[in-house]
Amino acid sequence: MIKKMFTLLVAVLFVVPFVIAADDFDDDFGGDEEESEEAEEEEVEEAPAKKSKEMSESDAAMKDLMGDPEEEKPAKKEQEDSEKADAEDNAPAENAAAGNSIKGLKPVLLVKGGFTPYGSYKEGGKSLSTMFGSLDEGIIGVEYLGKHVLAKGTLNIRTNYAFIENGSNPLAKVNHHSVQNGAANALYEVYGGVKFYDVFIKGGKLIPEYGLVDTWQNLGMGFTTPFLTRSLAVVEGFLPETDAGLAIGYNGIIKKDHNVFVGLSLGTGANASEFWESDRTMGLYGRVGYGFKDYVKAAFAFQYRNDYYVKKLDHIGIGVHINVAAKGFEMPITFDYNMMKMVKDQSARKSTTSMLLSLAPGYAYHFNHEWIDKVGLALRYDLVQGVYLDGTGDYLDWRNYRSSSMIMRIGVTANFFTKELAGVRAMAGLTFLMQPESTVDKKDINGDGKKKDYGFTTIALQAGAEF
Repeated sequence: MIKKMFTLLVAVLFVVPFVIAADDFDDDFGGDEEESEEAEEEEVEEAPAKKSKEMSESDAAMKDLMGDPEEEKPAKKEQEDSEKADAEDNAPAENAAAGNSIKGLKPVLLVKGGFTPYGSYKEGGKSLSTMFGSLDEGIIGVEYLGKHVLAKGTLNIRTNYAFIENGSNPLAKVNHHSVQNGAANALYEVYGGVKFYDVFIKGGKLIPEYGLVDTWQNLGMGFTTPFLTRSLAVVEGFLPETDAGLAIGYNGIIKKDHNVFVGLSLGTGANASEFWESDRTMGLYGRVGYGFKDYVKAAFAFQYRNDYYVKKLDHIGIGVHINVAAKGFEMPITFDYNMMKMVKDQSARKSTTSMLLSLAPGYAYHFNHEWIDKVGLALRYDLVQGVYLDGTGDYLDWRNYRSSSMIMRIGVTANFFTKELAGVRAMAGLTFLMQPESTVDKKDINGDGKKKDYGFTTIALQAGAEF
């Protein structure tokens, strides 16, 4: 209070002398007439405003006397402002199909793991049992989706998975370890970029622009083994899970419901290369896709990679990925075809092929409950044509590969999911998965007696959460 009085006193001491001087100036030079004219003009201007104010006060008094409610205009305006704010808050949902559902900085969290109380496989004709726990995916980090700025940095922490480690596919092992062994490789996605009118340019280490492989980063129908939580082309190792390089493309919403996306990325290419040190490999990935609301999403995929192993070896892959969902039913379908060059001996190359087919039909029953969202049941069928014979062999050695041989996997999973609470969703359930025994080298070309892939059988308890 004393401070305010002091400030007012200072103002008076400075302002009063100027007011007195101005008044003396007007008296000496005829300022009375100008002041009179200005006063008349001010009275003319203030008259309508004063009259309007008096009428407003009179109307208010009359309404108060008659018991009428207060004016509704401000309330209506507040309601309109509230609806507008809600519309702005809900607007990003229209961009969900384009991956832009949340703007600004947000944490990224996806954890999926479980325990295998029963598992068995064969090795050297002997039946072996296995019981283990696994962290299939532990993706943690931050992401920024601004109007024109993109940035992401995540780690994917994993543990070994017994049926991959004891399997016959060396390429699958390399791909599984590519984000597991060493701090540099643990950097799952680290990139920055810009975006204008839904056109993006990103640089760093990222998921290749290929089909719908980027849509597997969620709880999905609840499968929690490496064979079932990632695209089959990634699990089998025919597509690097991440690659270091540059990506450009378009991902936007047209007429609210239609999502169109096109992408092209360049990277270091080979799965077995050290992502940060490779200088003699190249990967080119592309996709063209379309989505309609949450009902359907489909994409055509293409990849070209080369690797230097005495001579340059080429890999060309094409794929068609579709995900259809309606009234609780969900049906992901992926098909990939690969044409590869391998080393037959030190002076010759051999052309081989592989074909991958994956189906995962499921149904979810939704509940009207405070925290339970749904209970889901899903089946899984994988067909792999093109089989490796020895998991410790070279993945570029033609003698370790049979393009005409096949293996398959069948499975079923049942899970319940919680509703989103504070931005977090969770699930828990049970999975059965089996890879039946199959003959992959009838003629025993290598003469090592390994004619069969004995496969495995497993039952796993599982749980996971995502933010």
